[in-house]
Amino acid sequence: MTNVLGSWVWILAFFPLWALMACLWFALASFPKRIAGSRVCKALDGAAVALSIGSAAGVLISLNCRNLIHLPFADPACQTANLQFALLNGL
Repeated sequence: MTNVLGSWVWILAFFPLWALMACLWFALASFPKRIAGSRVCKALDGAAVALSIGSAAGVLISLNCRNLIHLPFADPACQTANLQFALLNGL
């Protein structure tokens, strides 16, 4: 029971991490939005949302792959990442 609870605590930790990453990416996107048109502003907002979700998930998955935390659904991502790193090291 404690292991399952600990896993879900780390999954719930995604939301504050996502809020932090969203603040970061929207702050970075705010500078070009000052001189951009309305369509570019919408594209920058979409990119900021996608990058904030991706970077928050990437941080949690990298912590899982380094065995610092345990996420119940991230094992396939770690195997894929290990395979890609092995292929890159072989080149």
